[in-house]
Amino acid sequence: MMEPPKKEKTLEIAQRTRKNLEFIYNAKRQGKDVEEFTQLLNSMLGMLISLREDYFKGSHITWQQVKDVGLSSWSPSLEIAGKTANTDSPKLQQINSFSQLISRLRNAFAHNCFELISDNNLIIGVKVWNIPTGGLNIPEDRVWEAEILEAELKGLAYLFVEYLEKEIDF
Repeated sequence: MMEPPKKEKTLEIAQRTRKNLEFIYNAKRQGKDVEEFTQLLNSMLGMLISLREDYFKGSHITWQQVKDVGLSSWSPSLEIAGKTANTDSPKLQQINSFSQLISRLRNAFAHNCFELISDNNLIIGVKVWNIPTGGLNIPEDRVWEAEILEAELKGLAYLFVEYLEKEIDF
């Protein structure tokens, strides 16, 4: 059997990811003992690698372009720019595009540059960051950092899938 084109494979992975997330979140609503945030993190890693490598690598897609596609899952809260430079992390720079966010998130998860944000032993979000090649994984070397709550991370996962569906004419 012939392998489907990369864009179709990427879309299939993204759609299956969304399906699994919906299943986990429905199970949680029914009182099942599932780890929805862990599943969300694992899903994001797999989906982001496929998305960036197969579809977004080298591209520049602005937030305006995403809005123009008319996605129901788009929200201003998903336009995550990151933190500005401060005394602890003087090299921080903000980003301003959809494709940059995908790349930054992919790099953060792929290089273990994240930590969980918790509130009373409940995981509520994730802090992600990037360091330059050869840099130390310390705040002083971070070039991008953001704190993303669970609802935003889930929203991004759904936005990525919907964007691919529209762009690949699903």
